[in-house]
Amino acid sequence: MKFCGNLIMKILMNFDKNLIDLLRDAHMWEYTNVNDNHSSSNKKKPMLFFTKFQWFLIFIAIMLCPNGINSDFAGYVITGLSLFIGLLFTLVVSLFDRFANVDFVRYKKSVNIDLHPLGVRIKNFFKKVIVLTLYMAIIAIVCILMLAFTMIFPILSTGVNIDDIVRDFCITLCVLLIYRTVLCYFLLDYIYIAIKLIAYFYDFMISEIDKVDLG
Repeated sequence: MKFCGNLIMKILMNFDKNLIDLLRDAHMWEYTNVNDNHSSSNKKKPMLFFTKFQWFLIFIAIMLCPNGINSDFAGYVITGLSLFIGLLFTLVVSLFDRFANVDFVRYKKSVNIDLHPLGVRIKNFFKKVIVLTLYMAIIAIVCILMLAFTMIFPILSTGVNIDDIVRDFCITLCVLLIYRTVLCYFLLDYIYIAIKLIAYFYDFMISEIDKVDLG
């Protein structure tokens, strides 16, 4: 019994570490380019944790949160996110399979110094896309849980008057606004990362296609 308990604790500790590592890497790859090295990536690190556009998304989320989310809309979003989670895992497995089939030996600096930057670019591309795709799956799961609570507890979907909060400083309404702001931000960030991934795919593929010289 003691062995089982220690095993469960070890699994949970490893799970927490892996999750924290994923979130840390996702945060880094949101502002790091595939051509960046460790030094140039650190120079791009946001001073206030979030990028400028993410702060803009937080501002939009704050503006949207007083209206709340009705149950019907929450149900539609949950259905859509559930479908996308399956697609995201399929994409990750496919990408990792393609990565495993790449011969990186010829990109080593000791083998061909001219091809080495291309090898770094290809490796970083796979790493960035896989990390951000898994991060999107985490965001989707969190959003599904938060939207499910919205459907279960009607108070989470009721409209809030900002004047009431300012006048009465109701802690319940403040918590409700924070809850909605976080939910709205995650939904907006999910869409933002999805659009960025499409742009990354376009940039990487087109740049590789343009290298083909038919002259």
